[in-house]
Amino acid sequence: MSNHVVHDEAEMTFGEHLDELRKILIRVIVVFVLLFIVLFTLKGIVLEVVFAPIRETFPTNRLFAWLSEVLNSEALRISPDNVELFNNKMAGQFMLHIKSSFVGSFVLAFPYLIWELWTFVKPALPPEQRKRSIRYAIECPIWFVLGLLFGYYVIAPLAINFLGNYQVSDQISNIIDVSSFMSTVISVSFAAAVAFQLPILIRLLATMGVVTAEGMRQYRKIAVVVLLIFAAIITPPDVVSQVLIFIPCYALYEYGIGIAQRIESRRAKEEAEYQEAVAAGKIPASDDE
Repeated sequence: MSNHVVHDEAEMTFGEHLDELRKILIRVIVVFVLLFIVLFTLKGIVLEVVFAPIRETFPTNRLFAWLSEVLNSEALRISPDNVELFNNKMAGQFMLHIKSSFVGSFVLAFPYLIWELWTFVKPALPPEQRKRSIRYAIECPIWFVLGLLFGYYVIAPLAINFLGNYQVSDQISNIIDVSSFMSTVISVSFAAAVAFQLPILIRLLATMGVVTAEGMRQYRKIAVVVLLIFAAIITPPDVVSQVLIFIPCYALYEYGIGIAQRIESRRAKEEAEYQEAVAAGKIPASDDE
């Protein structure tokens, strides 16, 4: 037997775990720094992504402009041109450059980070759970990206249109600080990315037996209140953003019920197959029975 196999089968000490974690952190930091350098040199592209939601050519803005013409309703038209940005700090634009590069690096490095975390946890899992656990490492970045795109293309332009054009008095003009604008785009996008992790959380809890499909059905009303509070916490203080976060969250909650149901059905099937095998004498009964 090779030394590699012996090491995999042997239980790692606390020091070996720390050493492995240190190596993972170094690899993640190196990848993040390299991505940051690349994005920092491509400031035109990165900032174009940040400021795209206030342009008429942005897909969401064009869609609502088309809908306003089809339905003959100006209320549906998004008016990004009314949003005027300014910078009032000496290092404001430089910090904007750094912040946008930092956020972009994190988004691009996120799938790699999840993969490294899975490789760190994998040795501690039983062999039969390793194949199933890889699903989390694959689905987590996918849901993260889907949520990020939903927040960027749906919530961000609508939130900008609502907040940028909202007035309590005609005597007050909205001249928005550029850092505040970018924080809004980033916060709503990441809020959606976090919210879209709900199916992963439900899958994990259902696999552990903490939640059941029937229990989730019974607590729908409580889930609605919790999701509304969650949406209010992670979004800017406007009703539009909160509702736009709540709707997909509730849809994902219903989708999570289906996930829990499938896990329970699979567990019941495996238990039935095990009992049949025991009854047929193919495998010995466990000591717990």
